[in-house]
Amino acid sequence: MPQFAIWQFFHLVALFYWGGGLVFLGFYLLPRWLRLEHTPQSWHSLAQAIQAFSFGGIFAALLLLLSGYAMVSSIGGFGSLGVAVWIMVVLGTIAALGAFHLAFAPMKRLARALAGQDWAAAAKAPRGYGLFARFLAALALILSFVGVLGVYL
Repeated sequence: MPQFAIWQFFHLVALFYWGGGLVFLGFYLLPRWLRLEHTPQSWHSLAQAIQAFSFGGIFAALLLLLSGYAMVSSIGGFGSLGVAVWIMVVLGTIAALGAFHLAFAPMKRLARALAGQDWAAAAKAPRGYGLFARFLAALALILSFVGVLGVYL
């Protein structure tokens, strides 16, 4: 089996996990969850769920970077890339950096707010997380579009 196909498989698995999780959290779970009344225990449960996805997101982002750059290497390196692949490399790297930010910054704010029992501040962290997750999900959609249609660009 060609090396490119193996890396492409891992790239797509990581994309499906990360993109699907971003859509679920950013568009469905967090906007609805924030409309409900919450107990301190429910806030901690949300923090644990977000943290679990965030660590999975870090792994997926690392796998996306590794497999993406490995695919570039297997087709001859950066000198042989077309415009569409360059767009994917640049935007994909930005998206991966966004995944790292998403995993750490909102979680720190939420942990500080929960430790201080500041429920108003705690509500801001999932809002920010959800907004950034929606942005990254849209970026993943654009990257997928470029990846699929890139052969025609």
